[in-house]
Amino acid sequence: MTQRRRLAALALVLAASSAAAGELDFSMGLEGHGRTEAADLGLPVYDGARLFKEGQDDKAAVTLGAWAGRFGLKVDVMKFRVAAPPERVAAFYAQALGRYGEVLDCREPAARVKPPKDSERLSCDGREPRAGDYEYRVGTAKSFRIVSVRRDGEGARFDMARVDLRF
Repeated sequence: MTQRRRLAALALVLAASSAAAGELDFSMGLEGHGRTEAADLGLPVYDGARLFKEGQDDKAAVTLGAWAGRFGLKVDVMKFRVAAPPERVAAFYAQALGRYGEVLDCREPAARVKPPKDSERLSCDGREPRAGDYEYRVGTAKSFRIVSVRRDGEGARFDMARVDLRF
């Protein structure tokens, strides 16, 4: 299923949920574009980094969103390549994310402990990043930023994302 069809299906599910909850007056929509900028993520771009596409059909920066009534999802993503070592890039982003609160280092087992279902507390995925890779998260379970960094030859590849959920 294509990304566009997934978003359309999500919008229909959200619309049905809104209608079932008694909301008679609501809006719904889809958003998707490749004009995403670092300001949309609220993070700086590492000095010397260049946008990176993995393949011809890939996008280096994208925004996807779907909403219906009070429910919605918006994801902004950017991918980069830089000549700097991954350790330096990771340290830069660990500090940059700090302005949004406590930064989770997903290499740490405590950061991967899943919180109770109704908790606003953010956690990392259950899996540990590969050796030499870095992943940091900051925010709440419904609104957070992620930066992942990995070695790429003599330099580094890094991805930045902002995720906002409404439900």
